[in-house]
Amino acid sequence: MLAILSAPGSRGDVNPMIAIGRGLRERGYDVVISLAEPYAALASDAGLTPVPVISKERFDDLLANPNVWKPIRGARTMIGTVAGEFMGLHLDVIHQHHVPGQTVLVSHPLDLASRIFRELNPETPLIDIHLAPSMLRTYDDPSRMTPWWWEFSKPQWLVRCAYRIVDALAVDPAIAGKVNAVRRTMGLPPVKRIIDQWWLSPDRILAMYPDWFAPATQQFSPRLVHCGFPLADNNEPQVPRLSQRPIVFTCGTAHHHSKEFFKRAVAASIAIGLPAMLLSTHSDNFPDSLPPQVQTANYLPLNQILRDCRLMVHHGGVGTTSACMAAGIPQIIRPMAYDQFDNASRVERLGAGRWLKRDRDLINLLNQVINDSSMAETATKLSKRIGNSPSGLETAIDSICNVALPAD
Repeated sequence: MLAILSAPGSRGDVNPMIAIGRGLRERGYDVVISLAEPYAALASDAGLTPVPVISKERFDDLLANPNVWKPIRGARTMIGTVAGEFMGLHLDVIHQHHVPGQTVLVSHPLDLASRIFRELNPETPLIDIHLAPSMLRTYDDPSRMTPWWWEFSKPQWLVRCAYRIVDALAVDPAIAGKVNAVRRTMGLPPVKRIIDQWWLSPDRILAMYPDWFAPATQQFSPRLVHCGFPLADNNEPQVPRLSQRPIVFTCGTAHHHSKEFFKRAVAASIAIGLPAMLLSTHSDNFPDSLPPQVQTANYLPLNQILRDCRLMVHHGGVGTTSACMAAGIPQIIRPMAYDQFDNASRVERLGAGRWLKRDRDLINLLNQVINDSSMAETATKLSKRIGNSPSGLETAIDSICNVALPAD
């Protein structure tokens, strides 16, 4: 059997897809994965066949665009530019490697090529990998998609109307024309409201988070399976244990514009008298001079370091969010775009962290979280709950194999 995977995103998107691919390799599958060039070596090291479809230059150019990190413009950029450009390139990968009757497609939500191919080839199963709840539209508990106080969540009829307006004014103008141009060349009729229902696999959706993190998404069952957090380490090399239990600050591996935030983080570390660790793959983000109590690193595997940390201040990517919960430490989330607002809202509702809405409040919020014993207790309970649950990766891999090779 052959699995064709897609990972058109940054490391938070790539790591779990590579981990799934590695698990399929261990089950005897050949695995091809299309992704951005900077991550090709990671896939190769995991025994997969990488096909870089986004050059390093193009990838860096996209991430250097400040609009990528804005609530609305960022989503439109990702849907219109990344999904649009990736679509034709990944279709070529599928056509090149597809073996009739022996292939399963495992797709990231920004991969619209696999959905089109599945429509033309219904005998080829398609499994969607949804890393965060915000990828699914629920009407009784809709995902939080902006930082604005007036974003409403009820009544249901108003939420449905809002989705229709967003589709008509923002989403479809960004991507529907590109999707339908490809469909036209294949003799398929046009579609609209691309990210409402059409983009979801008719075969299987794997939610890479537990049902208690987003209970409303259970409405998509049985097509949707809640696997649990992937917590992928991709055989990362061991790093030395951290001393002094620092506060970890990061804006994510892909963020190019976090220097001012790191300056505030350093000032906060000095003000509260605690050590700090700044994480960024772009060294230019770090302040030019740092006190002895502040360390920096380009990349550290979170599953190894967080249990040595006091708490984490981060952007709210679902991989980082789940790593904090697995480690049992409180978190402060500073969301900027995409699923980050929704993840921040869910963590706050669980009582495991706080949403930082203004950078100037950082010091006060740090003091509140550090001294909140109930939050620390909740974080510990969530860690035990995750640790006592089946592996999210193993559950996902089992599900893929069951769909690809169903029992007689």
